[in-house]
Amino acid sequence: AELQDVIAVSDPARTAALATVVRDGGRRTDAQARSDVQAAIAAAARVAAGEELADDTLARLADALTDPTVRDTLYALAVGESAGQAESLWAELSRRLPEPWRVEALVLLAYSAYVRGDGPLAGVSLQAALRCDGTHRMAAMLDTALQSGMRPERICELAATGFRLADQLGVQLPPRRIFGQRAG
Repeated sequence: AELQDVIAVSDPARTAALATVVRDGGRRTDAQARSDVQAAIAAAARVAAGEELADDTLARLADALTDPTVRDTLYALAVGESAGQAESLWAELSRRLPEPWRVEALVLLAYSAYVRGDGPLAGVSLQAALRCDGTHRMAAMLDTALQSGMRPERICELAATGFRLADQLGVQLPPRRIFGQRAG
């Protein structure tokens, strides 16, 4: 029940209202993607500091997560020094965003939890993501990896793609954690 609370929609009325505000902007230019990645990093720091995100910020992040370049870059945050902040943001977005935008936040949360060895939270998040979109490829791949007992260290390789994309975009991500350290 506690794990379900981490991802349960916390304010259904606010979540429903957000569905009317989120715009699907589609693919972004590199400058837009860079700005969105930086906005996500800043939002993660604010959430970790206990701030509540405004609806326009939630809508911007929901839209940004629909762009594959932005989303794939953000996977790298799970292995960075600010991984705990990023995971807090993904949990917050999981509780606030309406479907279909919620699914990307759930998958990012699942990946972050999986990387740090929290299989139960990863599993709950993946099941919720697959309920939102049963054809979501990343959710299905992570769920298969988790169910087959793949070690977290093996899926960390996905973060390397995020770091490569960040380099291409010219965005500075938090440095990678030293192996064996946990997000804090």
